[in-house]
Amino acid sequence: MDDTASVYETAIMGGSSDYDEEEEPVVVPTPSNSFYTPLPSQPLPSELLSKVVPEESSQPEGEPREDLGLDNPSPMSLASPRDMIPRGNYTRNPAGTLTFIGLRAIEPLLQSYLLSPKSPLLKLLPKLGVAVINPGLLGQTPTGEILSWMGRLSRLKQAYWAGFIAREPMTPRMAIFVALLETAANAVNSLLYLLPKTSTALLKGVRVPLLGEAELPLPVLVGSLMFAVGLAVETISERQRSFFKEERIAVGGKQIRVNEGKICDRGLWSLSRHPNYGGYVLWRTGFGIAAGGWWAGLGMGLAHAGHFAGESVGLMDEYMSNRYGGAWTQHKQRVGWVLIPGIY
Repeated sequence: MDDTASVYETAIMGGSSDYDEEEEPVVVPTPSNSFYTPLPSQPLPSELLSKVVPEESSQPEGEPREDLGLDNPSPMSLASPRDMIPRGNYTRNPAGTLTFIGLRAIEPLLQSYLLSPKSPLLKLLPKLGVAVINPGLLGQTPTGEILSWMGRLSRLKQAYWAGFIAREPMTPRMAIFVALLETAANAVNSLLYLLPKTSTALLKGVRVPLLGEAELPLPVLVGSLMFAVGLAVETISERQRSFFKEERIAVGGKQIRVNEGKICDRGLWSLSRHPNYGGYVLWRTGFGIAAGGWWAGLGMGLAHAGHFAGESVGLMDEYMSNRYGGAWTQHKQRVGWVLIPGIY
């Protein structure tokens, strides 16, 4: 995690592997039932065959996983001191994970309250000289329901990531920090929805055939589509990388990870170097457009994209360069887009 959200996005790509050219390679075929499209078989140094992972691993729960690279420095020593993520550390911190999931479970309830006719902002903002929309426009409206569901779905996605995909540990302190950042970003959307100059509640709706007689403002419709696509891209890309790193094959009655020391370049990772970051920016932009209109959504998207481009991508590039060297340079040449193909 490395965003406003970058603090919780993980992009570990495995360990490095330097092969001796004089060594006779042992070819390990890609299993036919692989989740990914089979690629040409790649040589695997014979030293790795002695470092296999048993069918039932005896490694104690909570201990770092063994990196199967050859004579390489620990991945934990390759990350930038400025990076908040303990990259290369694959221990678990249940307290941090549960703290994050719990805080994210509460937050959508807060957003729904802020978007209701009983919202405390409707009383507070006028006292500060800030105009708000008519409370009668809130409540069980299609747009209000859509915004509430955006908050719920993003929370579910992040809980799924923290509980089943994330490799690095999340401390309780980091969990609180990230959860507060996510809550603040969603609260900004709720605030935009309550202000007359930005609220999509005041826009004329257009008929949506799939919704029967319901009408939605165009920004809400476009923002909803962007949100759905972005959330799917972020989730699928993270899952693809997880499958890639855990893909195994039986050799001599043992199970080995066939992609140790390789950079994930399958699926969405063949289109951009950080598709999970790109997906996050996309759904954040859509959320902002649905709540506050075109300019508000654009500002929200540029803020997150700027953070990724100016901070997170640089930290990740430093880590990947230190860990993979020339292989990472070649990967960047093959995959030129950083976040979103065709845009950046």
